[in-house]
Amino acid sequence: MLRKPCPKNQCRQCWAHAYDRDIHKRLRPREDCGPCVDHMRNGCPPELIQK
Repeated sequence: MLRKPCPKNQCRQCWAHAYDRDIHKRLRPREDCGPCVDHMRNGCPPELIQK
């Protein structure tokens, strides 16, 4: 699957998790993704923001 490139000022991890279905394929129905929940609660780390 071709992934869209991450635009400037967006978190690379959040972008990948939003557009690559393979990342969440292993989760059960209604199970939350740990890294996604972490970014929703604590924000995205500056080192993951696309420059």
